[in-house]
Amino acid sequence: VLVGALWRTMMMARQLVLVVLLAVWVVHADAATWADVDALLKNQVDTHAFPAVVAAVGNANGIFYVNAFGNFTYGLPSPVTNSNPPAQIDSLFDMASLTKVLVTTTAVMALYQQGLIRMDTLLCDASLLGPAFANNGKQTITVENLMLHNAGFPPDPDPEFWSPGFGCPATSTRDVPEVFTCQSRIYQAVMNLKLDNPVGEVYVYSDLSMITMMYVVGKIAQTHNLVQDADLLPACVKGSQRFGSSSTADAPELSQCYYEAYVRTVIVPTLKLQDFFGFLPDQKDWARCVPTWNDTDGSAPGPGYRNRVIQGQVSDQNAYALGGIAGHAGLFTTVTAASSLTHRLLFAAADDPFINASTVKYFTTIKNVTQSSRALGWDTNNYAMNDYRGCGNFSEPTFMHTGYTGTMVCADPVHQIYTVLLTNRVYPQASDESENRIHNARQLFQNLVLELMTPPQDSAPAAAHK
Repeated sequence: VLVGALWRTMMMARQLVLVVLLAVWVVHADAATWADVDALLKNQVDTHAFPAVVAAVGNANGIFYVNAFGNFTYGLPSPVTNSNPPAQIDSLFDMASLTKVLVTTTAVMALYQQGLIRMDTLLCDASLLGPAFANNGKQTITVENLMLHNAGFPPDPDPEFWSPGFGCPATSTRDVPEVFTCQSRIYQAVMNLKLDNPVGEVYVYSDLSMITMMYVVGKIAQTHNLVQDADLLPACVKGSQRFGSSSTADAPELSQCYYEAYVRTVIVPTLKLQDFFGFLPDQKDWARCVPTWNDTDGSAPGPGYRNRVIQGQVSDQNAYALGGIAGHAGLFTTVTAASSLTHRLLFAAADDPFINASTVKYFTTIKNVTQSSRALGWDTNNYAMNDYRGCGNFSEPTFMHTGYTGTMVCADPVHQIYTVLLTNRVYPQASDESENRIHNARQLFQNLVLELMTPPQDSAPAAAHK
């Protein structure tokens, strides 16, 4: 009897082991792989969510996955090369609103850590934009209000800087050039802005907040000699109608030029950003810039403003009217450089003299959960307040941002991973359908990556490829 009972017990145990092994085999047979990420992105290209995509995934060790799919257009030749080249890892993308975080917010982080800017400083303080800014109820606006998008500004200028009603000199020509001749007029328009809402009380995502921050960063860079006059782009300096005195302090609109110079001569080399990361790519590099929209008719944002397919120049019309340098848009870069910066922030060292872990935490933590999902400059993936959730099921503390052209960055401090997804979803036009498709593509991509990067504890991470 004892032997029989023992035999039955052994057989049951054996059957249980077989069942467990079969279950594990089924789970792993159905588990996602990085080939599924490739297939997902290819499918999005094939179904015309976007013509071109370059994506990267990284962890503490750096880029873990990177690949490119599609072509610059859906078949028509790109205007610069008169051909339709494939997307490449080193393709340059118009990053649109990722400029707000990768450039402007990064600059503010660095200045904050150096003690050169405080979030509670009034913009009308003499050290920033001065008393002339304190009109139309703006006297209580702080740096923090701009960074949180609750300064009371409208979403966009009214009239838009690019519109004929605003009166930029270049707008009078049919094929509007990307020049700085409207520099003074736009600066004065920002200084004279009127509010739509009481300061600090309402969240309204506003390009004007980061355009204003551009002038703040530039003013600080100039005042503290972080860049020299010789570092300024000559074309930017010549744009000022009042330049010509012995001091650029007589032309405050040139803060735009100091902002760009600070990014180019301080941010980029300090963070060791390889390849191109900046504004106004050289015309010789336009051929590797992915085209954006066809700005020839009413189907494009800003119908017929430039009367051509945009390639190599910023698509955002207000940034274009500013000459291609702006705090809210205008950055061109590659997936590699964007990944490098995102990695530097997500895995910042506690003793980093430029931007340390404490500074990153301060700028990327949600500030007022009753008002919005925003941190300082960055957005977060807060499940309650972020109803877009482009980072999908990444953790709530994930700091992230999207760009209108179809770009996106997600950095997850809980799962210790980041993604950079670059597309030109606005080609040939930025329609509602295009917006819906990119939203779906973003969530599918992020959730699949999360599945691959956070496998069950009893199994090894899935292998990626580059």
